[in-house]
Amino acid sequence: MPRLSNVVSGLVGFSAAVALLATNLGPDDPVDRAADLPVEAENPLPAGDGPDPAAYATGIGPHWNVLNWGPGPRAVVPASFGMDTVVDGRTEQKVFVSSIVNDDVASADSILNMSVSDDSSVSFLTTQRNYPVSSLNMTRLPDGSLFAIDFIPEWADAERTSVYLRSWHSADEGKTWRLVEGLFRPPDGEQFAGTDRGLRVHRIPMVLDDGAIVVPVYTAYRSTGRRISAFLQSTDGGQTWTQRSFVPSDIGTNEVGWSRTADGRLVAVLRTEGEHPSRLRVSFSDDDAHTWTPAEPLLDPDGNQVVGIYPDVVLQPNGVMLLSTGRPDNRAYVDHDGTGETWDEEATVYVRYPSETGNGRYDGSSGNTTMVNVDADRTVFFGDLCHVWGCKAYHEQYGVFAAYVHAVTPGTGKIDLETKLLNGTATVTGTFPRRPDPRFPEQRPEGAFDGSSRPHSAAVLTTRRGEPSMTVELDREYTLNRIGLMLGSGQPLDATVQLSVDGETWSEPVVVADDTRDYAMRYTDIDPQPARFVRVTGAAQVETPVTEIEFYAADVDTFENDPLYGIPRGFTDSRNTTVTDQELGGHDSASSLRLFDKFFDDNAVASTVTSDTTRQVTSFQWATNDYRGPFTFAVDGLDGDQPTQPWRFRLLPGTTAQPAQMLEVSDGSAWTALGRLSAPIALNTWVPVTVDASVDEATVTIGGDTFTTGTTAEAADTLAGVTFTTGDLIEYGMSFFIDDLVISPGG
Repeated sequence: MPRLSNVVSGLVGFSAAVALLATNLGPDDPVDRAADLPVEAENPLPAGDGPDPAAYATGIGPHWNVLNWGPGPRAVVPASFGMDTVVDGRTEQKVFVSSIVNDDVASADSILNMSVSDDSSVSFLTTQRNYPVSSLNMTRLPDGSLFAIDFIPEWADAERTSVYLRSWHSADEGKTWRLVEGLFRPPDGEQFAGTDRGLRVHRIPMVLDDGAIVVPVYTAYRSTGRRISAFLQSTDGGQTWTQRSFVPSDIGTNEVGWSRTADGRLVAVLRTEGEHPSRLRVSFSDDDAHTWTPAEPLLDPDGNQVVGIYPDVVLQPNGVMLLSTGRPDNRAYVDHDGTGETWDEEATVYVRYPSETGNGRYDGSSGNTTMVNVDADRTVFFGDLCHVWGCKAYHEQYGVFAAYVHAVTPGTGKIDLETKLLNGTATVTGTFPRRPDPRFPEQRPEGAFDGSSRPHSAAVLTTRRGEPSMTVELDREYTLNRIGLMLGSGQPLDATVQLSVDGETWSEPVVVADDTRDYAMRYTDIDPQPARFVRVTGAAQVETPVTEIEFYAADVDTFENDPLYGIPRGFTDSRNTTVTDQELGGHDSASSLRLFDKFFDDNAVASTVTSDTTRQVTSFQWATNDYRGPFTFAVDGLDGDQPTQPWRFRLLPGTTAQPAQMLEVSDGSAWTALGRLSAPIALNTWVPVTVDASVDEATVTIGGDTFTTGTTAEAADTLAGVTFTTGDLIEYGMSFFIDDLVISPGG
């Protein structure tokens, strides 16, 4: 069963917790509390093989702080909400993360912190104490305004037969809020029983197809004898509420996380009552939450019922579904097909608890988790460091953390269209609305490539006559073999996708969407064919939102569809090598492969194997921002059935006297200079490199300089792949970047 782990753990004591946050120790690892004693460094970088290029893959990223004050001020039980904004031409998520301050007792009114990020959760520069609303039950309405509902309602009458749901409305992205108290009475014949102030609202309102605002609640009626999870609806903006449905269950349930599925249904995950520890159950609706299937145990990849609380469910724009839960620990579950039926992977995101005895296993991080999608394949997972009843072991050092869950679909040649459009190396033209909608700046031609599947983050195709369309011109010709497409957000739509090399002669449609209702991208594998232009055409005189579209190339490894912070897909026997979107990012893209070497006794290695050939042409973009030692790149091969490395080259840093880099070739025992570049490669600058090799001769081109040699390091009768390393022999202090890797048999 696939299991992933990027575990951060804690033991009793603040100093121990800090040490564990820094070193990724496990819960049973000893901590020496002697002050300032040196500890042996542990290399945090991965080693081994990357994921299969043809399979789904998931990675867990590093942790960072949303909120982390000094000891004392409370910040626990995070809840999150994200909305699209446009910053410097790029779609970003404005993310609200609320955390509670009040005691964890049923009668306590909510006291809230609100932390806000304008850069998709990378930084939270503002936190407001005593904020009026929580992001637990926050959404964006079709008119662009924000809408939030208090977790706890108020009694509407002295007899306690009805409640007011307190909803809040903001027309200025949360700067100011207006309160509306909406009356809810239980269904005919029902009476509240056993819940202070009637019910709890939990979580995430949705506006469903009939226009109603629908939100889960948990409550108890006298007729049920136990807690139930129900769904309330409002058709007048929160002025009044009625019960739309409830989830049948033979056991009490409360907290609900719910989402659309990739096939258009609704899935609800519920926490059970009356069991210790609490477990999760799952229910489905195929009629827009009017009825639900009986709640069944939610099973992990091993077939066991998931233990946990406070579930949250999100459908990524790429169609992968994620479930977060906790207690014990903070965990994410991954469903590859986005239906919520089967959970394929389990990932541990964060662990912190002070002891194994009694309730000590639950006295660190509370396990209350929440998530926000920030890209087509990237979600931010939020949790807390400890709860109000479990923070004494950490000297009341409260806080909220964030971590990436990066869940990707098959395929390695994803083209970063958003960056190329922003850089001007790709263009998009079409029949778009003449006037933008000021309420939704994310609705624009670039909205089809921004990684968001929210309803208005789209390129809208519209025309009074004929068929609306848009055409993307790429920076160069690619061999396309896979296309992801999402139209609208659940309404039936038609469209076709065609390819062209010259923008004049077009292929037959390679993708046909016929009356589809999309809630995420649908991927179509096509016969590889060259294209520089891609055209999407909608039905005649029908407004067609293209919510998301992705292109994949068969002939290039772009590192754009790899889990960040891990070894890239298809690479083997690698170490100190990761996919990164930091520092340089990629070449005209967001991500690249990075070789990092700060080791006197080791170096960074990245190897990939290809099919055997007698001639291999390898090309890639190369850059560095720390160049203290050589960059080695080798063509791998076979001598019979024995692996060999026939061609080995290294690029040496320039010197003060001779600033241009020197290229050398190895004969297997010594290095010989092939020549110096005509001009130095500057730091933070991408340069193209090509190695055209047969078993007898190799030509290396770096920028505009070409070198040819017949000096081989080892014998070979076929060529099969490439290896990149830092240093040969081992050197120290380099960071090298590889992007747009193409390995092909020579003609």
